[in-house]
Amino acid sequence: MEQSTAERGRSSVSRRAVLGALGGSAAALAGCAGVTGAGSSGADELTVSVYGGAYGDVFEQTVADAYEAETGTTVNVAKAWSNRVSKLRAANQGGNSPPYDVIGLSGFNYLSARNEDLIQRVRYENVPNAEKIWPFFREYRTDEYGVPGEGGVLGIVYEEGNAHAEAWSEFATVDAPAGMNGGYWKNPLLIAALLTDAAPGVEEVYDPEMYDPMFETLESIAENVATWYRGGADVWSALDGGQIEYGAFYYASGLAGIDARPEKNYRMLLPEQSPGYFTNFAVTNTDRRDEAERFLDFMLRTEIQTDWHQNGYYVPANREVAGSYADRVQGRYPETNDALADFFVLGNSERLAAQKSALSDRFTRITAS
Repeated sequence: MEQSTAERGRSSVSRRAVLGALGGSAAALAGCAGVTGAGSSGADELTVSVYGGAYGDVFEQTVADAYEAETGTTVNVAKAWSNRVSKLRAANQGGNSPPYDVIGLSGFNYLSARNEDLIQRVRYENVPNAEKIWPFFREYRTDEYGVPGEGGVLGIVYEEGNAHAEAWSEFATVDAPAGMNGGYWKNPLLIAALLTDAAPGVEEVYDPEMYDPMFETLESIAENVATWYRGGADVWSALDGGQIEYGAFYYASGLAGIDARPEKNYRMLLPEQSPGYFTNFAVTNTDRRDEAERFLDFMLRTEIQTDWHQNGYYVPANREVAGSYADRVQGRYPETNDALADFFVLGNSERLAAQKSALSDRFTRITAS
């Protein structure tokens, strides 16, 4: 997708505002066959928790507002990067209703919510569009408690003309200040594991006997890391302020951020192998379970997934979108299930859980020094 399309997605008037101008007539904006009124589901609103920043804005504009327009059900999008599971936990422990009806989670957050019974099993008879999800996403981790919605991988963001790495190995060799995520240790360790030859793939991250060479690799990278940022806003601040000349950043978010900064000469590149994630959207212990599952099914529609991808560049869960990738990612994103499995370098949270504290502590010692 070219820049004008992405900017249109970010600057367009909310469908929610248009609904208000039309006197709340959902039918006037309905573009697809399906549920056409909140009364048929028994719920007149849903609260959906997603990541913050540009991610949340794109989700609201392309998924939530479209659902609201078609069904008349108000969709409140709660955008945040942290403390979302802890809020679910606090509500559950206090015997209160959950703060969200649907929540998008990945990695340890999804594992915690599942293990603590904070989310319900998905009744897949109510989510027939799940049949369109890439098998890799459904099989990599259990999807009993949440349907895969989208995914992403790390890329390298830089300003044109500045020195920058073109591969993960060059983070340790390019003579220019770099940035890397210090708030979430899994991805930097996966990069270090990719560059360490002690085991195939990223097996080093799962075996304590191989931690020493993996952390030695991380230490060599850390010598060039000027900023261990905590979130997307920190990436752009460090680039704009000259603290870094390049950095590791999610490829889709980077492209979206570049679209929002046309006055800058920022670019993104995608190394051959990159750490990544994918998000499972789960139904909490809400009494709006039926409406929540209708929302999940709507989210997985091919046309909704296509619009979400075209505006946010995420890897869509729906495999039917593979023929309609945005121009910006054509030739970069996989178009078969086998290619998808090769594309994503994922840290298996269940395998990592036993060593989570040890890995986090050792990572913090390096990044804080």
